[in-house]
Parts: sequence; structure tokens; C-alpha cells
Amino acid sequence: MEMPVEMLSTLDIGHAANSSRKNKIEYLGKGGIMEYKSGRPKMRVIDCLKEDNQEQSFTYLSFDNHDNDDCNVAKDSGKDSGHNFLLHDLSAEIMDIDCFSDADEDENFTDKDVLIWACNVLEFSPSARVMIKEAVATGWRTALEDLNGGEYIMDVEDRQIFLGNNDLSGNALVRSEYFLNGVLTSMIKVLRDIWQEKRHGGFDEHYAPEDVILMEHVRAADLDVVSILVAWELREAGYNAGWRHIMGSDKSDMAMVFSGCMEGKKAAQTDLRPALLATFKQWFRETQRVDKCDRDTLEYLDEVLETNNFINPFGDKNPGKMDVEKLSRLPNKQAYLQGQGAQILKDEVFSTIPCDINKAYLRHIMDDIETIRINGVSFHDSELARKIFPDIVKLL
Repeated sequence: MEMPVEMLSTLDIGHAANSSRKNKIEYLGKGGIMEYKSGRPKMRVIDCLKEDNQEQSFTYLSFDNHDNDDCNVAKDSGKDSGHNFLLHDLSAEIMDIDCFSDADEDENFTDKDVLIWACNVLEFSPSARVMIKEAVATGWRTALEDLNGGEYIMDVEDRQIFLGNNDLSGNALVRSEYFLNGVLTSMIKVLRDIWQEKRHGGFDEHYAPEDVILMEHVRAADLDVVSILVAWELREAGYNAGWRHIMGSDKSDMAMVFSGCMEGKKAAQTDLRPALLATFKQWFRETQRVDKCDRDTLEYLDEVLETNNFINPFGDKNPGKMDVEKLSRLPNKQAYLQGQGAQILKDEVFSTIPCDINKAYLRHIMDDIETIRINGVSFHDSELARKIFPDIVKLL
């Protein structure tokens, strides 16, 4: 069967915008493909094993009577795999966080060792400790995979996490401080994503596309803010390598803002909110971060529109100041955006799409919402479409 390509894109980072749509990812083995399944009549197949500098191909296949809501098989997939582990089991094992640096050169380590180590390290962060406890209690699993430079993939329906390993074995990861702590940072972000997902779900069912853009900005910024907070907490507990990794990453500007607010103060005796708020605002000063978030969000919104039977599948609610502020609520119950929601909704810096290509993409999506296409004919007037195709429009 010929597979029609509907959209080309690049898989960059884990993204939660699609999470409320009962999506699933099935791992088909080393050298195979990842299958992204949605609860709609099409299935997206993502080849996660492309060569470097090649574009990912998102291919949509139609299946007759394909029921993605029956997830019993998918929930069992990978459970007996040697690379796929319950967070409950990983966090139950004790490992010295210095074990890799003290290891002999001929000692071999596995992916499981890396994941056990990461869980043990995160226990030293009060914020991460609460988030990982919740993920453990709700049955999440994790594995290391080559995601072509991506940080993680989060499959909400099957409660499965894939962390990017940059195509390095467990044995190679433990001998590279940079890549090992890259896995640690990705785990922090996905734990925060799980935390957010449980409380807020996806935004597309509630808000119009332009409001989804704003809310995804806030959520993406929060993921980076919390990763910096946890790295700081780990540094305060004596683990410095995570902070060094952040300082050598594309979030170094945010980390410098945070540390500038915190240096010389004991975190236990300091209100963290001013530092976290300043770090949050710094996220928006780097247009590449905003552009990447917008591209991922727009690709998802386009997919929702393409695979939905409704003319406008998006919500019509306007986000309120409390909707924004709640996204910043930390495991300690503090919300660092408290009192800032109204300003964030009003100030265009938080909702602006800097990239002209992304602006055009959004206009295309908005135009599609207002257009009814039936049998190759486009209508901007639903009444006219109903007169010409009454039986079809009645079903929309």
C-alpha cells in the first residue's frame, strides 16, 4: 500500500500539547520505528532512526475500523523488554551517586544502571522527590532511546517515557558527564511534564489556537524553570554536575539569572518566587526557544485540524489569570507566577510569535478553521455548503 505523506517536520523535543487526545507510542524494537497512535482514524508513524541532518517524515496511514481506544495490548507492549523499566522498580534500588566516577575502566554499565542512578540523584532534590514519587505511584515506565537529539517523548495514554540518549549505550553515557547529566535534565523536565499533564491536560480542547500558543509558551518556560530549580537544589545538596550541565546548555542565560538572585542566600531561608519569576521571564528573551515551542505547537494544532471531523475542533474558552498562574504551582504548593497572570495575558511579549514562518503557519490554521472543504470544494459560508451538500454537512 502506498503511504501518502501528509506533513514533514523535525522531531525536536518532547511536547505535551497532544497529550489529552489519548495518544500512544509503541516501540517496535532496535532498528525499527516508533509508532505514534492517536484516538482518531489515522495513525502517525515516526521514523526516529533517521540519519543526522535528515528531516523526519511524519506519515499518516488510514486504517479501516482501527480502534486506538482499546489500549490493552499497547499497555503491555515493552513490559518484558530489557530496556523498558517501571519507575517504581528503578527508584526502589539504591545506588551511590558517585559510583560511575569511582568505577574501574573495564566495568560495564547498562541503560538500567543509568536510570537507577538518575532516580537516586533526584532524591536529593525536594522538588524532584515529590514529582518522581507521584510518577512512581501512577505506574510510569521509562527507557533510553536515540531521539535524534530530542530530549524526551512522553506517551500519556500508556504512561511511557522515552529519554534521549544521543545514540550512546549505558556504558558510554556513564563515562560522559555532559551526556549523562543531559539524561538527568531530561528526566527532570519530563517529570514536570507529567506533573502538569495530570493537572491541566492538553490546551487544544479548551482554547482557540492563538490562546494555545500563549499557554504552551508558559508551560514550556515552566519546564525549563523547574529543571533549573532542581539542578540548583541538587547543587545545594552537594551534587554539582547537574548545575554545570545547565550552565553549559542553551539554558545558561536562565541559570545565570536564577543564580544571580540566589547567590549568597540559603534557599531554605529564601522566598524562591522572585528568582523563579525572573528566570521565567528570561525564557522569552531567547527567540530560538520561543520559535521551537511555536513550531511544535503549530504542528500539533495542524494535526488536530487534519484528523478531526469537526470544522473547528478547538475550544472557545479564553484563559484567565488563574489558568496561567496555576501552571507555575510547584510541588511545595507555591505558585511563582502568583499575581502575574493578568500581566502575562496582557503583555504581548508572552504571546508573540517572533518567526514569520510560524506566523504564516498560524494564519493557515485559522483559515482552515473558517473553511469547509467537501469533495474538493472549499466554502467559507457553512450555509452555502449545507445547501449544496446537505447530507455531508449534516454529519460535520
